[in-house]
Order: sequence, then structure tokens, then C-alpha cells
Amino acid sequence: MLSSPLSLLGIAFVGTFFWPVNPEAAGVLGVTRYGWHPLLVGLIGASGQLVAQAILILSGDQIRRRWGWFDRRCERARQRFGKILARSAPVIGFTSGLLSLPPTSVTAALAPALHLSVRLLLPVMFVARILRFAGIAMIAQRVIERGI
Repeated sequence: MLSSPLSLLGIAFVGTFFWPVNPEAAGVLGVTRYGWHPLLVGLIGASGQLVAQAILILSGDQIRRRWGWFDRRCERARQRFGKILARSAPVIGFTSGLLSLPPTSVTAALAPALHLSVRLLLPVMFVARILRFAGIAMIAQRVIERGI
């Protein structure tokens, strides 16, 4: 199932919408079982999520109307982070991408409603996601190499 790096692209895409599908875990598996390079994991995982984030930016309002559970999660994040998001899109984009605070899917879905600069937000989240996926994969690789 995960023998191809392209499968990570799909897992990262789906995992953006459905949180139980974990692209970080898939990336760790790719590094530890199939010997993928951590930077490859970072680039592919971030690319899959970038496509999903673009879809959320373009159709976030429609998705929120259709999926009540997602709308509730977005609304909680808007209430909690809305003013901060509106003031500092690059900083929030980076923390969202690197730490998932708030989750990248929520940040992307709320971007149009909060009038965030997508030209700034998407590249920053993409770079932060590369760092996140590659960092987690590198830690897993080191643990396996050293037998910790």
C-alpha cells in the first residue's frame, strides 16, 4: 500500500480533510521500512497537503456548510484565533504548518472569510509542512539507525 512515495501524496491529501488518516505516520513508515529520504517525505507530504489546502481555500465555505463537524471545528478556531489570523497571516501560517496550531485545514478554510493573503499564506504553510514532515521523518530515521 505505501511502497510508492506517490501513496504518501494521497495520504497527505486525504489526511488534510480526515484527521485520523495520518501522513506523518505514513512518512515515518516510508523512511523506516522503505528507506525513503526524509526530505523526500517532507516534499511529498507537504505537496499533498498543499493541494488539499488550495481546495479548502477555494471551496472552504461550501465544505463548511456540508460537513457540520468541520464547520464546528473551524468556528472554534475562528473564535479562538480569528483576530490573530487576520493580523499576522505569515506567522500563523508558519505555526499552523509546523505545529498545526491552528490546524492547516482550518487555517485554509477560514482564509477567505478572514481576508488572509493567500499569496503569503500558502507558501509559508508549504515550507513549514516540509520542515514538519522531514523533521519527523529524520527523527524516526535516527531512532531506527541508533536502535533507540
